[in-house]
Parts: sequence; C-alpha cells; structure tokens
Amino acid sequence: MMEHNMMLENKLIEDDCHLKCKQYLISMFGEAAAEYFLSPSSCSKDIPSWFFQLKDDMKDHMSAVSLWDALRQRSAQTLQESNTEPSLAITNEIVKRVTDWKTLKKQDHLMHLSGVKYMFRCAQRNQAISALLLQHNPLFDYEINKGLN
Repeated sequence: MMEHNMMLENKLIEDDCHLKCKQYLISMFGEAAAEYFLSPSSCSKDIPSWFFQLKDDMKDHMSAVSLWDALRQRSAQTLQESNTEPSLAITNEIVKRVTDWKTLKKQDHLMHLSGVKYMFRCAQRNQAISALLLQHNPLFDYEINKGLN
C-alpha cells in the first residue's frame, strides 16, 4: 500500500514537472515549438534486414556481450568488403580540417593572450592613477579628529 502511494506521489511530481516544463517552453518559444520539443520524433526508423537476421541467428543467446560481439564482427566484415583506400579528396579534406582546427586553436590562444596583456596594462594604469591620487590627496588623518569629540 505504501509503495503504491509512493508511486502515485512520484507520478504526480513527474506530471507537475512536465506541465511546468511545457509552460516554460511555450512562454519561451511558442506553442508549436514547444510541441516539437516535447513530442516524440515522428521519423520512422528503418531497421536493416541484417539486424533481424542477426537477432534470429542468436535466438536465446541474446545478451549485451553477444550482441556487441556480433555487431563488431559485422563491422569488421563490412570493412574488409569495402577495403578501399580513402580518396585523395577525402584525405585532403581531413588535412584541411585539421589545419583549420590548429589555426583556430592558435588564434584562440593569441586572443586569450591579448586579453591578459590588456588586463595587465589596465592594472598598471589603475595602480599609477591610485599612486598619483594618493600623492596629491593624502589620506585623512583620524588622529586629528579624536580630540574634537
């Protein structure tokens, strides 16, 4: 009985959370966009025939380990059948992307360094301004006012 009450309470909390999330999404994006995010995908997922054959062959030996081994063997077989060298265009595209990534990484690092240099110069400038202000406007001497009270 207590377990049933706990399950009912969890369901109510879950429903309340779902309602609040839906209201928040509607307020942010509108009703159509909220429904898009909240509804399950309407895309049909075509399962390849070789997967059904694989499941039928495994019969009662279906476990995560055996399924993983079967899928790995299937992948190895597919790779051996296609055993072709990547084309020059694909290789060039990979090299270009790696080069672009390295360039972006270098630019990001240089941008970070320029920010650090800017902060350092600002700190030096602020320190010089503070020194100048203190030089021309000495700090208030509190000892003088003690006798006035």
